[in-house]
Amino acid sequence: MQGILKPPDVSGVQKKINMLKLIFIPILFITSLSALANDPGSLLKKDSLCTVWWSNNTTKIMQNSPVPLHKGRIKVLSARNESEGFQLVLTPSVDINDISVSISDFSKKDGNIIPSANINIRNVEYVHITKPSGKHHTAGWYPDPLPLYKKPLRVKAGVNKTLWFTIKVPKNAAPGSYTATITLKSEIWESSFPVELKVWNFALPEVPYMRSAFNLYSKLIRQYHNLETNDELKEVLEQYYLSFKEYRISPQQFFDQYPIQKTVKGVKWQGGTFDPDTVFAGKYSYQVNDTNVQANICGTGAELIKIDPKQPYMLKWWAKTPKNDQQYAVTVQSYDSDRKQIHWQLQGMIYSGNTEWKKDSLFLDPVNPFVIEQLVVSRPIPDEAEYVSIHLYPLLPLKSGEPTGTVWFDNLSFVNINTKENLVPYGDFEQNLNDLDLEIDFSEFDFAARKYLDEFGFTGFRFKIPELRPGPFFGRKTGWFHGFVNGTEEYKKLMKLFLGGFQDHLEANGWLGKEYLYWIDEPKHEDYAFVREGMNTIKEAAPKLTRFITENNPGPEIMDVTDIGCPVLAKFDPEKSKEWIEQGRQMWSYLMTWPKAPHLNLFIDSDAINMRMWLWMSYRYKLTGILVWSSNVWNAEGCSPPGLLQNIWEDPMTYKDSYGAAVGGGMEYGNGDGMFFYPPNRDPNNDKTKYIRGPVPSIRLEIMREGIDDYDYMILLEKSIENARPDQKGLVAQAKAVLGFGNDVFTNDKKYAKSPKTLLAYRRQMGALLEKFNKK
Repeated sequence: MQGILKPPDVSGVQKKINMLKLIFIPILFITSLSALANDPGSLLKKDSLCTVWWSNNTTKIMQNSPVPLHKGRIKVLSARNESEGFQLVLTPSVDINDISVSISDFSKKDGNIIPSANINIRNVEYVHITKPSGKHHTAGWYPDPLPLYKKPLRVKAGVNKTLWFTIKVPKNAAPGSYTATITLKSEIWESSFPVELKVWNFALPEVPYMRSAFNLYSKLIRQYHNLETNDELKEVLEQYYLSFKEYRISPQQFFDQYPIQKTVKGVKWQGGTFDPDTVFAGKYSYQVNDTNVQANICGTGAELIKIDPKQPYMLKWWAKTPKNDQQYAVTVQSYDSDRKQIHWQLQGMIYSGNTEWKKDSLFLDPVNPFVIEQLVVSRPIPDEAEYVSIHLYPLLPLKSGEPTGTVWFDNLSFVNINTKENLVPYGDFEQNLNDLDLEIDFSEFDFAARKYLDEFGFTGFRFKIPELRPGPFFGRKTGWFHGFVNGTEEYKKLMKLFLGGFQDHLEANGWLGKEYLYWIDEPKHEDYAFVREGMNTIKEAAPKLTRFITENNPGPEIMDVTDIGCPVLAKFDPEKSKEWIEQGRQMWSYLMTWPKAPHLNLFIDSDAINMRMWLWMSYRYKLTGILVWSSNVWNAEGCSPPGLLQNIWEDPMTYKDSYGAAVGGGMEYGNGDGMFFYPPNRDPNNDKTKYIRGPVPSIRLEIMREGIDDYDYMILLEKSIENARPDQKGLVAQAKAVLGFGNDVFTNDKKYAKSPKTLLAYRRQMGALLEKFNKK
């Protein structure tokens, strides 16, 4: 076995003894577990009606998996504060109905117990895969959903029926050996089996050492649970977050229903961009860019303008369009004393633009209507009006909103012809930097953070920062914040107020470092300049915040501007990353639709060990986080017919309307990609029951939790080495050998142990060593 060849640095007889320990212990453990791992499990009992057997929880029991030949009792090893389990399999010779399943408390000879309330029993259910995830995957029925066992079983002759048992060992449980009894009972058949549980004398931490980021789409939860109100959604999301906690993973955003509220003060215009690149006079023009084919975008004043409807007004401006004769519109809307709009009283005209700056105007006559061919186009401002607003459209606003376009305005004025007063002195579109301010309301975010970071122990959260991405700005690709683009003093001030305020607030509440500013995903090389600009903006505004980037092909030309790099696992380069890690940067990894087998992957139609092996690879590569783009992608609107939802209980393929797929079609990402939870609604298009409950977890989640626990064992063992006493040198040598596991576990993400026996052997060694380190 690799990784156990270097003996401890001692001499003489003790050196030989310790070397024997290094060789003997791994062989002993592998021998004791090899029978468990070489086949699906061990036989418990066999009679004329039913055969019962069991297996570890890193194995997929198929409906036709063969009954193991050798016998063996159910034995479970666990730390305190750990969830550990096994699978119980019934292979009936005849159909048997109404089999009840129960398990007693776990008890020790000294009277200590672990109550049966700490044990979950789940049905292993199967999904039918008709479209394999890749050319090395196969169609068939695969185990994945794990709904709770709630009613007696009905089993079919010759078809395996599997139950998944999970024991939650309390953090204050007394160490030692416990036993419990499983009882299976029907009218025609009954059987019972002992379960042995050994609790080691160490506990896993409340918060796992491995950080994680799994997105959760609340819109899909609302759809599949048939929810109507935000309060219902919050209640159900709470159940999902409890499942995240149970499986020791963290959602990317726990606060989408509890947003941070930002209010920009001191800006007189909204809807457009203060453009520093195309100006008529001064520092800025006002660009209005409409790229939305479903709405009409316009620029307008932030505040209503007080007027006298009996006075004549002249609205004047300079305008420019990207092409000659482009139509754009300027309108004036009226409001009463309560600032409510007066409908069917719109003033305005359609204008023809030019690629050169051109002056235009709109006269608001207090007496005469505007008439074309005997048709009244607009009447004077109504007598009951006390306020107006000016609206600047880059094109003719139609009901459909379909046209798109851009227009620039500058030197706009709204003058009372009689008094000569300009009621819009800010029509030059210049901004007083001293007037600019930002109010931030963290109250809702704080409520969520205290619950989910402090109470649930989530390891972090994603912060997207839409202000780093291009807004409604026609021109260079850059960040946009309430009308100001990156590079302007106004943008810098707003980002400093926002990100700096956010940084200080996190620090004051003990949350600084939990955030990861994941604002752009898998950038292409041609976007690196834009990414660098955004990352530098964060650094300048809030140097303590953690910057994050996902990369398909990480390289030094972009990784130097991030604090956490997250490549897809197949593209991770240990040599490249070594220098970045030594410089203090963190490295994570992610799994997604690509690559398929033989690479390690997250698909249902793949080896059971994959999700656990991911964490072992993470440990060797010194990765501190794992990420998956979603945990509940049950439907893609562009792929499903209008009004229909995909039923992933019947078809677990993840489809995406991207990469040029036609509407009604979709790219096949893989079975279960981005989907670790199942909705409780098994017929979403016909069952309109309101499901105020949590999700159904998957086998892949259970196995991934095993890997997260394994990772904790490794870190705890590292800490034991660091804090070892002088008389524990032999233990230190053994621990280093175990943590230096070799190619018997994996060589790379394509060559790794498919059977769990090797991992189980190493894990048992780690548990035994941790218990020895903890002896006083």
